[in-house]
Amino acid sequence: MPSLVVVTIQSAILKAGANITAQTLSQWGTEAPAEMDWARVVEFAVFGLVSAPLVSLWQSVLEETFPTQNGVVGPTPEPNPHAQSSTRKSDEQYRVNWCNVLVKLLLDQTIGLCFTNVVFITCTTGARLQSTSLLVREIEARIVGIMKAGWRIWPLVALFNFLCVPLQWRVAVASIIGFGWNIILSFLSK
Repeated sequence: MPSLVVVTIQSAILKAGANITAQTLSQWGTEAPAEMDWARVVEFAVFGLVSAPLVSLWQSVLEETFPTQNGVVGPTPEPNPHAQSSTRKSDEQYRVNWCNVLVKLLLDQTIGLCFTNVVFITCTTGARLQSTSLLVREIEARIVGIMKAGWRIWPLVALFNFLCVPLQWRVAVASIIGFGWNIILSFLSK
């Protein structure tokens, strides 16, 4: 199980790496490639550092409030006092609570995605803007386009995460899949 520190560092490295990849791809085949914009790389790393703990907390709240699985399916056999509890637990069958999964998916792809994208826009443009009002205008101008683009990939990733990935690994899985998404965000945030 990765710790929050490990997941946060991994997220920062993957987001910075995605930006480096995007900058490299944008220069592909040009006669005189521009220098790497290290400020952009740092902005993406900061986004990773800020977003990973927030997304981890969000995933925990969603799972605690709307658990993916209900209790054991079928009659529970009498426990064998001589059997180890970990063996018994691993043999139990759980039922997916589809209503909870759909509620989590809806909340994650609206409130969660919007919040994460506001954090993204803030981390990647906030330092370059002179005022909060300019940042608010930037968020208003870009949030809908980024959300629409995100809905092409993130609902499937979220559904996979909710159904197949243990809670403690969800941010790591999303960060790895998000490497490609962050390349797209790099192009969208130019």
